[in-house]
Amino acid sequence: MLTFRFFRRSLAVLLVVTCANVACSAADIKDFEARQYKDADGNVLLYRLYKPKDYQAGKKFPLILFLHGAGERGSNNTAQVRDALHWARDAVQKDNPCFIMAPQCPNTAPSFQLYGTRKDSDQTYADYAGSAGEWKHYTIELGKLPGGAKSFLAIVNSANRQPKQSEKLATGEFRNIKVHESGGDAAALDLRKLDFSHKDGNGKVTVAEDGGTVSLEGDVRVKAPLAYTVTPKSILEFDFRSTTQGLRHAISLDADEFFDSRWANMDWSAKKGAAGKAPSTPMRLALEALAQVQKEFTIDDKRLYITGLSMGGYGTWDVIWRHPTMFAAAVPVCGGGDESKATIVKDIPIWCFHGGADNVVPKERSIHMIEAIKAAGGNPKYTEYPGVGHNSWDRAYAEPELPKWLFAHHRD
Repeated sequence: MLTFRFFRRSLAVLLVVTCANVACSAADIKDFEARQYKDADGNVLLYRLYKPKDYQAGKKFPLILFLHGAGERGSNNTAQVRDALHWARDAVQKDNPCFIMAPQCPNTAPSFQLYGTRKDSDQTYADYAGSAGEWKHYTIELGKLPGGAKSFLAIVNSANRQPKQSEKLATGEFRNIKVHESGGDAAALDLRKLDFSHKDGNGKVTVAEDGGTVSLEGDVRVKAPLAYTVTPKSILEFDFRSTTQGLRHAISLDADEFFDSRWANMDWSAKKGAAGKAPSTPMRLALEALAQVQKEFTIDDKRLYITGLSMGGYGTWDVIWRHPTMFAAAVPVCGGGDESKATIVKDIPIWCFHGGADNVVPKERSIHMIEAIKAAGGNPKYTEYPGVGHNSWDRAYAEPELPKWLFAHHRD
């Protein structure tokens, strides 16, 4: 799987970009109010909201939904604002005062950690250390994490990806796995009937011949399709054993098919796009949060705009085909989409950007989308920067004609 390491620029470059933003604009992260949205199932999305300086209730203002890249994922509710600051510059806001909504995609979906040296998951049941090497029974209340409809059984056996020759491989075994509601019971899952082929990492996954146990060795994460709607009374039961501790041993039921959180359920490493059956959880929450903002403030529903870079570029393409009448215009930067959805988005004003020397997300991902939309009868704009690598957003968001082009569009 493609690993997005490209977002972390060198400190020098970051300082130059940051200073450039400060020099040309009075906008600052402090101008973006820190907020959070929580759905009925307990899923939380952090976001920042910029309000026009001359905002008055009753007067309608446009809104830009800004989707950051993979490097800004997290839970600090600050990293995602860096490139959104462009739209808050005086040069943009003077002629086109608008709201800017910048949600932050989390790094990973929540899970229950049982064991491990790296404590980056829910620690409610992380008490296996005292039973190391032995089987221990767990009865987990799934409602302690966000509930709702889930599609996968997710198991993590995280370890160093390149262990030393003398280092034993991390192990984790799960047996007699049951999912049921409190007060009831259920037969243990026949793990032979679950598909454990969808995995990440170079470790091994083995299912016992009797279908009662799944064993993981080395660095591996696996998701097996398993549909279940988690309620506050849902229970996950199993026995766990580890003979060699790794970085993280965890289990959960998850809604999304990928092992990290992302704006679109799409494989970044694929040469062509294949949209997921459903929107990712972070994207669903972002749009629900947007709907909440629309109710709270006087937003011009005919002037909603969306833009995103890299992972956010993928998210932009994904959103506009799922909601083709929501946004007045879209600006995807160095991302990619599902070419089979071109007919759906052909009438949406689109200006797409990509670096000609991008070795992270190949420029063909954008080119294929543009060609497909043109073949479907659309007229999208495409700008390619020769010799520019992945950070084409610096050039794209500095295009002097971009604000004028974007805000000129109104949805009918």
